[in-house]
Amino acid sequence: MVIAQGILLLATFAALIYYCFKGGNLLIGFLVTSVLWCVIAQVPVATVVTDVFQASVGGYGGTIAIIVFGAWFGKVIVDTGIAGSIIKKVVELAGDKALLTTILLVVVCTAIFTSAFGVGSVMAIGMIVLPIMFSMGVRKNVALAAFMFSVAGGMWLNIAYVSQFYVFFGENLYQRSEYIRFALVATAIHVMIAIAFVVFHHIRSKTRVRLAWAAPAPSAISDATRSAPVYSFVVPFVPIVMVAIFKWQPVPSFLVGILLGMLLTGNLKSYRRLVDVAQKTLHDGISECGLLIGMLYGIVIFQAAAAQAAPILQHLLGGLIPSNPLVLALAFGVLAPLALFRGPLMIFGSGAATVAILQATGNFENWTMFALFLVMPVAVVANTCPTQSWGMWGLSYSKVEPRTYLATGVLWSWALALILEPVAYAMIGRLS
Repeated sequence: MVIAQGILLLATFAALIYYCFKGGNLLIGFLVTSVLWCVIAQVPVATVVTDVFQASVGGYGGTIAIIVFGAWFGKVIVDTGIAGSIIKKVVELAGDKALLTTILLVVVCTAIFTSAFGVGSVMAIGMIVLPIMFSMGVRKNVALAAFMFSVAGGMWLNIAYVSQFYVFFGENLYQRSEYIRFALVATAIHVMIAIAFVVFHHIRSKTRVRLAWAAPAPSAISDATRSAPVYSFVVPFVPIVMVAIFKWQPVPSFLVGILLGMLLTGNLKSYRRLVDVAQKTLHDGISECGLLIGMLYGIVIFQAAAAQAAPILQHLLGGLIPSNPLVLALAFGVLAPLALFRGPLMIFGSGAATVAILQATGNFENWTMFALFLVMPVAVVANTCPTQSWGMWGLSYSKVEPRTYLATGVLWSWALALILEPVAYAMIGRLS
């Protein structure tokens, strides 16, 4: 009976993978799979109602708050002109040197996205950065890939992004000094790979340098690049410093950054102005992360259902899955492309079931699992996958074909994953 149940659980897991590959709605996929797993595992109805669908979601409120305040903060640094002014200043300093300008934009955008969060922030900053690259003669697929590399590079240190993993591996991951050290190393390696990518394509194409401001700017740029004073450029890094160094909690850290951003850009001069900016940025931030929150709730419910089915999976797979986490880390690196299109190594996709299966074996600590599954969403999916939300926007905006975009960056993302999987295991995978 247990073997039959295990086979049915794996069959539904395979169906979830196929559904994700076909671009199905993740919230619906997780909810349906959760119900099926509860039925297959013969979970009592009372447990399904109280533990799987209610208690799981009810206990996730703190993480949702971090995501909401992180999205709000991201909108503040974009809408007040801080992000746009930083980018404009960098381009002015680089002059008309295409290679130098592109490299500096990659570095600066990575720094901005250590705090900016949400597809709206990516869109707003992308509508500044991409036209600059296009106007210098950088091929569209290369410019788009370079920008997405920089967006992904900021995620290692991004509090709102890292908090999404709390649903799987517990809270307070970001406040460990060991994680901060790993995140700094991962960011540095990520940026070096991105710069190598830019230099490689610059040499390959022998782009003829043209003046950076020759191309007409989209109308959206004028709003996003309203002038902000130089001293406000510290604002994007305030939450990181407060959490990593002063050990504040994320929500008050974001609030300090929000108020400081509005203060240093002159938006606290009147009560009316404060209310207008605060309401608009909060509303837009929540709107942009609404679908993400829905998907995360679906994952939370699925995790609760998987916990009920864990004994069956342990019985079926306990002796088949390698118990050495370093071996798994190396295997994850080799199989990194399986994270694309929400595949079985993408934790915010069908990989949520892979997490459940590995957790069910009882062989791995939370930090080991975190190290294994952290790398793929950043190094592979956020960098290269056409199904990533901001990737889909970038393809539409730049008129680049998905397969061209994928072919442009996938080998570089794969190399990054191969490097960072063992690094992640070595630096944080053995923590307890």
